[in-house]
Amino acid sequence: MSLTDAGRRYHDGVASGLGMIEKAADETTQGSTGERVVIACSNPASHYVLRPRHDALRQALGERTQIQPVIFYRYSRNLPLEPVADVVLDWEATIEAEDRVSLFREAVRPVCSPNFAASHAETLDGPVSGWGDLTFLQPGSSDGDWASWEDWFQSAGRPEPEPRFVGFDSYVYSLEAAVEGQGIALGWRNFVDRHLETGALVALGDDYVERDNHFCAALTEQGRVRPIARLCISVLEQSASSQDET
Repeated sequence: MSLTDAGRRYHDGVASGLGMIEKAADETTQGSTGERVVIACSNPASHYVLRPRHDALRQALGERTQIQPVIFYRYSRNLPLEPVADVVLDWEATIEAEDRVSLFREAVRPVCSPNFAASHAETLDGPVSGWGDLTFLQPGSSDGDWASWEDWFQSAGRPEPEPRFVGFDSYVYSLEAAVEGQGIALGWRNFVDRHLETGALVALGDDYVERDNHFCAALTEQGRVRPIARLCISVLEQSASSQDET
């Protein structure tokens, strides 16, 4: 039995196509196998902490390294089973890991849109006790070990009468609502910086109120044995330090 001329042309075309597919698959595998770091974090941390540092991570870890964020809901103990995380980003009070570094200390202050600030300038220029008629945006769940409006009120004063609160399940949503002028959001330092720099939000109050809680980067059991995960931790720590200096 032998191939006809048409059969040989068909064979050569199929073999060439399969060869190109195999080459592409090999290149993709070589670019990701052993060169992927999985970083678990909350949705707000992914938006406001990890994304601004993505370029620095790529430069330090290598252009072919795949940086894969994995989102958990509220607490780091809710880590998804797959893919297994190498690094976890979360607040010190809730993180369940020992091998960790502090990126920055928790500090909060109210923020709102420029239009909202202008519309309520007389009220906002006065003491916090007179802010009772304004709308406050709840930053997701209030049952965590991170700051709440109550923590800020204890330091800056409490509005009278009790203000109206509008709750959001996502901190990202509460900040976007503040940008749209729907009320006053509680802004975390290092989370709202980009909005403040662009002028989408303005800061209220005298200054940030600090708490004895730190946002940390921690190695998981898998990450402890991976040099690339330790390098990732180091880059995040250096990035946070340089931002504090500026």
